[in-house]
Amino acid sequence: MMFNSKKKFHGWIIRGKRYSAFIGNLLAMRQPAHIVSKPVRKNRKYLERVVYVGCIHGGNEDIYEKLENLTKNPPDYLIFSGDITGTAEIEKLKKYFYDEKERKNNSIFDKFEYFGNWAATLAKEKRQKLLNRLHKSAEKLLRVIKKIKKSGTKIYLIEGNWDNPKTSGIKVIMGEDITDIIDVPGFFKSHGFNFIRNMMTVSTKTTFHILLPFNTLLHFDDITKKEIESVQEKIAKARKNGKVIIMVGHAEANWRVHHLQQKNSRVLGERGLVIRNFSRAMALFCPDEVIYPHQHAQIRDEKGNLIDLNAKYILQVRHDGVRLIDEPDKLNLDRKNIVTTYIPFGFLAE
Repeated sequence: MMFNSKKKFHGWIIRGKRYSAFIGNLLAMRQPAHIVSKPVRKNRKYLERVVYVGCIHGGNEDIYEKLENLTKNPPDYLIFSGDITGTAEIEKLKKYFYDEKERKNNSIFDKFEYFGNWAATLAKEKRQKLLNRLHKSAEKLLRVIKKIKKSGTKIYLIEGNWDNPKTSGIKVIMGEDITDIIDVPGFFKSHGFNFIRNMMTVSTKTTFHILLPFNTLLHFDDITKKEIESVQEKIAKARKNGKVIIMVGHAEANWRVHHLQQKNSRVLGERGLVIRNFSRAMALFCPDEVIYPHQHAQIRDEKGNLIDLNAKYILQVRHDGVRLIDEPDKLNLDRKNIVTTYIPFGFLAE
């Protein structure tokens, strides 16, 4: 899958800018999820409140502070969008790895597609040190989640690729010579928090959510026609009742917007398959909004400038997938158009 980015992307939708009446109506259907930089004030009134958490990989002090703030003003629903598993130490090294790969300076990392594959080549002592804090990170996160749940918040944990025992980078880093490492999903399960490992729907007063774990998107063909039709029927009923349809998936909704500085950005292998399947899921279920994490960095434009955290883009439904809209004011109104929200690493949206 290749994306040609020679042409500047003009598809960002940012509140306060002028757009056609259609775009105005599209954004006014509800307040699309917005990235939270400060705690929401208690005196704001909601019919119901849903908070989404991006990848946290064990968390750091900033992430814990954001979650602790939710205990003071708890939402009705809290959805972790995947990749709870990890440590701050692993994330620091992982960021260095991918930053070096992005620079394309013929570094030693170029021959490794994923961080885990490179980390697995490190000495046992180094790998053991990276993995040692997994237990403490899981315990600290669990304490915060329990406090939020105690207030009545319904909590959902979508499984990310790092949360799945078969795809997790933790397993790769462990190799054959390290065995005494905590099973993070098993740890949370023992405390009453099960990871969502298959496609799941959640109906609230005002919304209908379709939750798609990484492994579901990787093996999308395993979903039966009957399962798909069942979800479609539920969606049709939810729309009749005036509910907003929201899809939350652990994958990139679009590759190009995250690689605007690259003239020809190619995504192959497992990652390309997951993105294609996410696109297929959008075409099948036609949500009003798609919310996703997975990519960690904030989005930058072609010149490397940071894009507004709350900038949206639109994906238009085609026959068997979706396409990125470059010029929102020239949308085909006969097709379904999806507002897309990206949550960077460590951020919350609501």
